Amino acid sequence: MIRNKKYVRKSSSQNHKTSTHLPTQGCFGLKCKAITVKDAYVQSRNSGRWRLLLLGGILFCTVAVCVNAVNDLLGARCLLPSNYLVWEATRPIADCSYCAHVTEPLILHNVTREIFKKYAYSSKPIIVKNSIGHWRAVKEFNYNLFKKLYDETAGSYESLEEGCQFLNFKSDLFSLKDVFSMTTERVKGGPGQKPWYVGWGNCHQDILKELRQFYEIPEFLPEDAEFPATENIFMGYEIGAVMHLDYIERLMWQGQLQGTKMWSIAPVPECDHKCNKFSFYVQPKDIVLLDTRIWYHETRILKGEFSITVQSEYG
Repeated sequence: MIRNKKYVRKSSSQNHKTSTHLPTQGCFGLKCKAITVKDAYVQSRNSGRWRLLLLGGILFCTVAVCVNAVNDLLGARCLLPSNYLVWEATRPIADCSYCAHVTEPLILHNVTREIFKKYAYSSKPIIVKNSIGHWRAVKEFNYNLFKKLYDETAGSYESLEEGCQFLNFKSDLFSLKDVFSMTTERVKGGPGQKPWYVGWGNCHQDILKELRQFYEIPEFLPEDAEFPATENIFMGYEIGAVMHLDYIERLMWQGQLQGTKMWSIAPVPECDHKCNKFSFYVQPKDIVLLDTRIWYHETRILKGEFSITVQSEYG
């Protein structure tokens, strides 16, 4: 997930289970192995917190050197912030009541703001079914629309270099320019083509204004909630994000515009003995809501499907 810090207020047991509710990167290096979010996740479960902190200090320096070398030669940014292990080692110990007895997402239908009020700040994963079918983005968002908008808007690509984050996940695409320079065959996920999946924040005000004509803040969210000043787009084929936590300000919501995405979530390491990890699917026109600050999560797009989502936060 992309981190945002500017907010605006809205106006007026280890067992793995797959939910029955069906139809839910990293760095690169030269001669060194870059540390991925998945590495951090595994390490956090196989070592004590203080041991992890010590290891994190060593790896922090290694990653910093690696990132600097790669950036100098390729001019690209690494997905994983070099202080990720420090964040994991120093975050507060969780109260495991947030995940106890949770084995599947809460499924809601025909939700109004009044109905959603009692769930709004829950730590349980939630799927609101068929809630964004009226958005223009469901039918009109596509690769070519984004490409045309960024190509024709002055300063659009530069906005990502000035602090608006681009994530390449497991793809060999290291900038939005790379994404919009792909061949038609790869864009469409043709035979023999490498899968791709990327995400980025829309910080350019002209682009943000244009894209917001295609979607809106989910109407069932609390009227007095605060929202970031921008939203994020994720799109691509087959692959997704590796297991990680998000270090963000608020709760996450994500609208599934196209394609089906599998989410796999797990509690933080100190709650492994009390809580379960499980998977579920989010289908087109659904919104998934999750506190990604306390649930480790990874995503995968189903084979042969193209996924587009719009994502933001609230709190």
